[in-house]
Amino acid sequence: MISETNGGFFVKKTVNRNFSDPKRKESKVFVFLVCVYILTWYLQLNGRVGILGAIRFEFILGLLLSASAVFVVIGSKAKPTPLKFPVFMLFFLLALYTVFSYNREASFNIFFDKVFKASMLALFFAAFIKSPWALKLAIAAFLLAMFKITQEGFLGWVTGSLVWENQGIPRLHGSTGMYRHPNSFSGLALGCIPFIYFLYPVVNKWKKIFLLVLALFCITIVVFTGSRTGYVGAALLFVYFLWQQTSRTRTKALFFSVIMVIVVIPFIPQDYVGRFESIFTLEEKEGASSEKRIQILEDAAMVFIDKPWGVGVGAFPSVRAQMFGRYQDTHNMYLELLTNMSIFGLAAFIFLVYKLISLNKRLQRTLDALDHDSFHHQDIRFLNALSKAIVAFLFLRLVLGAFGMDSYEIYWWFSMGVTISIYRCVENMSYSSKKPTSNFL
Repeated sequence: MISETNGGFFVKKTVNRNFSDPKRKESKVFVFLVCVYILTWYLQLNGRVGILGAIRFEFILGLLLSASAVFVVIGSKAKPTPLKFPVFMLFFLLALYTVFSYNREASFNIFFDKVFKASMLALFFAAFIKSPWALKLAIAAFLLAMFKITQEGFLGWVTGSLVWENQGIPRLHGSTGMYRHPNSFSGLALGCIPFIYFLYPVVNKWKKIFLLVLALFCITIVVFTGSRTGYVGAALLFVYFLWQQTSRTRTKALFFSVIMVIVVIPFIPQDYVGRFESIFTLEEKEGASSEKRIQILEDAAMVFIDKPWGVGVGAFPSVRAQMFGRYQDTHNMYLELLTNMSIFGLAAFIFLVYKLISLNKRLQRTLDALDHDSFHHQDIRFLNALSKAIVAFLFLRLVLGAFGMDSYEIYWWFSMGVTISIYRCVENMSYSSKKPTSNFL
């Protein structure tokens, strides 16, 4: 029996439920289909495999999962998660600023190709991924896709097939259209690091080897893409990891990290060391990206002052071209939100991310309380590590967002979907726990 007091659930009676049994909680078929969709999306299989592109496999699979997910969610009697209001508020504003846009055609294209399609991934997690078993499988599919993309990048660096000059230095590029640009490719590789870092202690020996190889691929990509955005993100992510340590382990980790940097730097080509230094000097071998970004910041400020109610989803380039004869986008997620959807859009986005982080923190406290003398011990360790990885991933994306247009990308919806799945797992574990806890929401 469950009673609700002060916003928390107190388990008063043990319910003998084996939550690890997937047959009781979700359909295996749809769990596997979600995993296939994750692989298809990230690996862009439609473009890689001719027959899949010809039959529009991704669209058909997405349509099947979407229709089924809507049916499941509507028919569900589960209590909505705390993310319901911020998600609907942001989605409403995105739709509103798509309809009322200075460039409606561009806004509709971005809304459908990015916002709507990416948001479906969150819906799939919410509808079909409800147990640790299913969540492990989905995260395995995500990491397998990351492994393949980063392996291609690593091989492209070794052979030189994906390295060509950009802004005066040889830079590594991605093998797929979504991550072709060095900045995007570096961001993808960095996004794997939180999952490697937090999941490594809770997996078996073979999975540890897999994560270590993935880490090697990711570090190579971050270094040799020559992305200053990636270098800043890596530095701040390292600081975040240090901050998560205890005072004793923090000093030890910092010491070994400094030693490692001293040993490794002499082996890094001067082009990339100089690229890192240009973050502070603003001096580049070729091009003038720093000056262009400063110009964009000034133009974005003028656009916001002239049109404080927003220009519409993705409409900034066309409005900028009309006002100043310059077409480039903001190269800054926060300015993108501010100019596209006014202060309301920026506030809605920040509120959603805040709720995602705060909910994950609360889930971690609950998992810590449930972990003692629990038959869910291994599942709890995995969920706790995954929740911490999501918080670090969000922190990283917020940092990288200061240098790129990430407002309408899949990162936020992926984080949302995983968080909802963790929430459902913890909710059911709380019901079946033998030890009362007041930490859960």
